[in-house]
Amino acid sequence: MAATIGIVGSGAVGRALAAHVVASGQDVVLCNSRGPATLESLVQELGPRVSALETSEVAAADLVVLAIPWPVVIPLLEQLPPWHGRILVDATAPASRLRLPESRDFGSLTSSEVVQASAAGARVVKSFCTLSAAVLALPPVTTTGRRVMFLSGDDADARTEVGALIDGIGYASVDLGGLATGSALQQPGGPLAGLDLRLERCASVE
Repeated sequence: MAATIGIVGSGAVGRALAAHVVASGQDVVLCNSRGPATLESLVQELGPRVSALETSEVAAADLVVLAIPWPVVIPLLEQLPPWHGRILVDATAPASRLRLPESRDFGSLTSSEVVQASAAGARVVKSFCTLSAAVLALPPVTTTGRRVMFLSGDDADARTEVGALIDGIGYASVDLGGLATGSALQQPGGPLAGLDLRLERCASVE
């Protein structure tokens, strides 16, 4: 598992994920479009395991979560250097509400396949996108079990690493397989979008 998690985006989704990662004992580097100085209060709030850097520095982490509004996703990715096999977790949702069908036309591609095509050399994994930001901010572990977090991607090793991250911060990872099919299930309008599911606790056997 990556020692430091990079999160591109400091909105509600980025903040929620940063808080969960820090709570699991890992370090986080954050960025936004306005520069590190604007994140000072958030860094103080989240604690010493979090630091704010420039976008190019955050995007250089071994595992990076993309948590920014869809309109700026492709322009940003096209500005960044090649990924050289590093993992890019696509947490974006190209619609205003998760349960509504996408209003954008990607042709035969899913939105994550568009991300893959725009992030040269990245191993893209789709995840952290089926829950609303408000639910994502809640504890991953509840009295009835762990919240389910789906993932999909074309690289099996990348899925394994992202699955370990998901499990490590308290969620129950569910691997949906390849990017095309799995992302279609997760993206806005898909059957899994907006569903807050639990993996129930099993009673101990004596």
